[in-house]
Amino acid sequence: ITGMGVRRGVTLITGGGFHGKSTLLSALKFGVYSKVPGDGREYLVSAPTTLKVRAEDGRCITGVDISNFINNLPYRKDTTSFNSTCASGSTSQAAAIMEYLEMGGKCLLIDEDTAATNFMIRDDKIQMLFPSEKEPIKPFLHRARELFTKFGVSTVLVVGGAGDYLDIADTVLLLDCYNVADVTDRAREIARERPTTIPTLPPMGNPTARTPCLASFKPMCGKVRIVSKGAVSYHTEGTEEESVLDLSALEQLVEIGQTRFIVEVMKKLTDRPEGALSTVLGGLNAGIEKAGLGVVKDDSNWLARPRIFEIAGAINRFRHLKIR
Repeated sequence: ITGMGVRRGVTLITGGGFHGKSTLLSALKFGVYSKVPGDGREYLVSAPTTLKVRAEDGRCITGVDISNFINNLPYRKDTTSFNSTCASGSTSQAAAIMEYLEMGGKCLLIDEDTAATNFMIRDDKIQMLFPSEKEPIKPFLHRARELFTKFGVSTVLVVGGAGDYLDIADTVLLLDCYNVADVTDRAREIARERPTTIPTLPPMGNPTARTPCLASFKPMCGKVRIVSKGAVSYHTEGTEEESVLDLSALEQLVEIGQTRFIVEVMKKLTDRPEGALSTVLGGLNAGIEKAGLGVVKDDSNWLARPRIFEIAGAINRFRHLKIR
């Protein structure tokens, strides 16, 4: 087999519009799954913890420490345990990254088309107009290298118009009519000729290990309807009020059976001892590895197994979630 390996670190995928950048990222996104022979993608393999994250205006956030990326908000709003019922693009993307670190992930995929611009970059002209000391957001540009050096988290990033990222990249891949070329050396020359100022920020703090109140999942034990792989309808106890668990931003859910599995996990968690979210889901995952999907539900023929990251992603988007 011959092909191209993507190294650990910060990798940029760049090129003109419609030349295949997002297509390549999508292929990496689904490289976490095995393929049947003849699929055409069976030799495209990604690290098992690879996760695509995006901005998600309107999602809920419960008790997430996003201060590594956002702090000093107006009116002194706390970002070390941030809560929102209708998050902005920047806060939702910051929360998604910190939730991913909490679960032990090691490879982020980001496409500038689905990212919050003000979270990703802040150019020199804007900094001159509005000083950085007054800006609550620390752009991802200023944190991506530390994510790798401190936490071992690599980033594969599609960029078509944010050249400042050339200054922090370990590898730069150019797409030209769906053909890939390694242009790292030329990118480094350009970065040396026109350097970008990357400020020294306070060190990133470790992600907070949150402990969910497992009783908060009880609404999932009532009337539930799987609308699609990206949406679950449920009713709060004692009412006819319908709520929706929106999973549409979990782009690596590929089958409605995975969504059914997530619902069954949330039901199952109401009877388990409480603990840190990563510990609770890690224990459940170990049980599944040992005894199969029946650990979650005896009649498991209609279920498909998602990864721990999609289960955690669903829990984090559950509007009735409470954190101890």
